[in-house]
Amino acid sequence: MNFLRQLFRIKRKLPTAEKLGRPNHESVIATGLSYGQIEAEDENFFEYVIGYYDVKRLLKMSIDADEPVDILFVGPSASAKTMFIKSLMKLNNSYFTDGGNSTKAGMLEYIFDNRPKYLLIDEINKMSTKDQTFLLNLMETGKVTEAKHRKTRTATNVKTWVFVSSNDVLNIISPLKSRFFVIELEPYSYEQFCQIAVSLLTRQHRVKEQIAKLEPMRSGTE
Repeated sequence: MNFLRQLFRIKRKLPTAEKLGRPNHESVIATGLSYGQIEAEDENFFEYVIGYYDVKRLLKMSIDADEPVDILFVGPSASAKTMFIKSLMKLNNSYFTDGGNSTKAGMLEYIFDNRPKYLLIDEINKMSTKDQTFLLNLMETGKVTEAKHRKTRTATNVKTWVFVSSNDVLNIISPLKSRFFVIELEPYSYEQFCQIAVSLLTRQHRVKEQIAKLEPMRSGTE
């Protein structure tokens, strides 16, 4: 993943890898104030994500890579990690699932039937250890096996890019964590949050911009 390190100029690397619970963990910190710009086409792809230009460029490079790149977004609420994952749903041959509701059986069925190129999982920390182990095996070997009704079927050479999000990494098994390039997202500022709200209201809900930009009345005012 040299191009990822070059993109973040390695100085963004966390000084204390043990912060994520394991040694030699490669991780970077990104904020909504990241400087730079990206092409208009890419900006439209991430239309509901304000800022984070370096992360957007990283994702573009990862998607275009010849070999699978696996990325884990870590951050608190209001840090855009879910919006990044959902933006990737625009990709052809992608499969999105919620970690709290996904099961190994469901993912197996979809992978066998559709061979998705991009696997997107929100809140992977809510997946059971058993399901995480299945995902680890897929990422390590490119192979999935299902035993059902006394019959076994195997899919090999499953080339899948895996993008996941999590509030933290405490409930993610260590071998699985080691497969990801980790990006820590910091929360948006109040001003950036307002920009996001206006963008969502005007684009998704067709609210007029002048109304979307109205500030809420403060207590004690008329």
